Amino acid sequence: MQSMGPLTAIAAVAAAWALTIFLRTGWAVLRSGSALWLSDQPADEPVSGWPRLAVIFPARNEAETIQQATRSMLGQDYPRLEVIAADDHSTDGTGALLDALAAADPRLHVVHVGELPRAWLGKSHAQQVASEATAAEWLLFTDAAAVFDPPALRRAVAYAEARRIDHLVVAPQYVTENEWERVFLAMSSVLFAARLPPWEVSDARTKTALGASAFNLVRAEAFRAIGGLRRLSLSVDGHLKLGKALKFAGYRPAFLLGRASVSVRWRAELGGLIRGMEKNLFAICDFRITQVLAVVAMLTGLGILPYVGLVVGPWWSRGVALVAIGVLMTTLGTVRGQNGISWYHAFVLPFGAVACLIALLRSVWCTLRRGGVCWRDRFYPLEDLRAHVRRRNAWLREVWLSTR
Repeated sequence: MQSMGPLTAIAAVAAAWALTIFLRTGWAVLRSGSALWLSDQPADEPVSGWPRLAVIFPARNEAETIQQATRSMLGQDYPRLEVIAADDHSTDGTGALLDALAAADPRLHVVHVGELPRAWLGKSHAQQVASEATAAEWLLFTDAAAVFDPPALRRAVAYAEARRIDHLVVAPQYVTENEWERVFLAMSSVLFAARLPPWEVSDARTKTALGASAFNLVRAEAFRAIGGLRRLSLSVDGHLKLGKALKFAGYRPAFLLGRASVSVRWRAELGGLIRGMEKNLFAICDFRITQVLAVVAMLTGLGILPYVGLVVGPWWSRGVALVAIGVLMTTLGTVRGQNGISWYHAFVLPFGAVACLIALLRSVWCTLRRGGVCWRDRFYPLEDLRAHVRRRNAWLREVWLSTR
């Protein structure tokens, strides 16, 4: 048998590891079938009738787009709908525009948030204040940029009620305009599925938990039982950690894909996507370099080394790499165009991996260089963020152990 050098051995091991990840992911997608998609769920009225639903979104200095976004939410056909817009101390007339819309539609309630208290992110504080302004049985935390298909809310609530779900996460369809954006999102999706397997979300034995800033549907009783967002007040990735807090506390989560139901036009062009991850990626790693290195290893092992394995080493290691990429191709082809991703993006995944690595390292560099995170014209010191992460994680461990 031909001997292998260090690079060949690493590439072969990475290809074998990637193959197991891709097989597991592909099998989970195929097994889920229509159960994975919000658009495939029935919109039948629950036996007990439609519960009250409050759609909550924060807005800070978004005068140019706020009217269109709010009208989109008010255009939903959910029977017992309330829309709560939290004007987060805007200075550009956003609040006045929202007030004018509220005067024309009684379903819209505008909450004007004052000065930001210490130890709170602006977005989290606005969401918490808005949640306290309603007695609705369900709370949908979303973003002003999210667009819902008319039956999306009925499908989501009917799904949660029928299965007694307490937290339903719907991954939005990110609207893309070019292949570079799609390649970036393809690699992001592969990393996401490997690091936080969505099919484990509903398994109470695992710690895998998810959240989506565009669609976190939470039973109000469960949300208030964990203290709302008070324990997550400085979590930049609060939408993810809300899912973890609810699951750890014993509440039932579920995950669906939102193609054709929930969409977001997030950032334009590849550069915009990379810059848009600036505040998030280091935060998702808990501002810890060790976790950053682990993600770098995953990106390299899943998105680059299997392709290196195609051209180095003996025939059998090249075969493993080829099979791994083939399985990935099949998996990408089964996600029905979520985020514009298709099977052929498997051929150019290394470019997506490099772009994701740049986004991750840029997030680390910018945060360390500034000594904190800049978000919506506010600065949050890294020292405060790290102290919050330590307190939050200790609390989450206590909650997990208390429900085992």
